[in-house]
Amino acid sequence: MRSDLRARQQRMAILLLINLLIAAIAPDLFPLFPGGLANAVLAFLVGAALLALVERRYARYLWYGAIFVLYLVGQIILSSLSVARLVLQPKPKLDPGIVAVPLAIASAVEITALASAITLTPGTISIDLDRNAHGQRVLYVHSLVVKSPDRLRASIKGGFEQMILHISQGAMR
Repeated sequence: MRSDLRARQQRMAILLLINLLIAAIAPDLFPLFPGGLANAVLAFLVGAALLALVERRYARYLWYGAIFVLYLVGQIILSSLSVARLVLQPKPKLDPGIVAVPLAIASAVEITALASAITLTPGTISIDLDRNAHGQRVLYVHSLVVKSPDRLRASIKGGFEQMILHISQGAMR
């Protein structure tokens, strides 16, 4: 079953690369707008529609990916405002700490995406990946303010990790 999932993930990655190739080449062949970015976006969308006709899961894969990117941008904005407010206080109330986050995701790509998303979010940084006593992978995250380790852990697992699972496994069904 795991090898079947991996094969479908590889197929989605190949379709994404083909889609990006279409977006890179088509604007030069069929320029519709004066700007290059508008042509590339249109070419990507047309390529995505055509590839979704070939592989229906690809549309779901792109949808979950777009939701993840929007969620990540929203979290970056919210964290930036939170860190700015913290820094602008006369006496900042820092409560830094390192929290161990046990992972449900398994592949190197999924873990890299999670660690990168955490590190892109101001106030947090992924610092290590290890295994706990039960052999489960654990990502260690440093945060400027850790009011509750359980709350931070739950927000990472319920947010970024859950969305990455939707992309890598949910879109594959």
